[in-house]
Amino acid sequence: LAGNEVRLKILFLLYKEEQMCPCDLSDVLDMTVPAVSQHLRKLKDARMVVDKKVGQSIFYSIKTENTETIIPVLIALVGKTHKVIK
Repeated sequence: LAGNEVRLKILFLLYKEEQMCPCDLSDVLDMTVPAVSQHLRKLKDARMVVDKKVGQSIFYSIKTENTETIIPVLIALVGKTHKVIK
């Protein structure tokens, strides 16, 4: 599920920012809110992320139980990205 480039970017952004709403993710990823919401739905259905409603906004974050698995992968990918850029 996280092998999809967009979903991997979403997980990375949630890791860095701790929580984000679909509208902010759509701005960063230069995608429509409905497209981002579809990816978030798949991540939520797979229990990789959780949502929290605050007023009329919904914020997503990485599910606490998954951080031990997801975060080392994200850190490793960031390290590889920095090596490629340098």
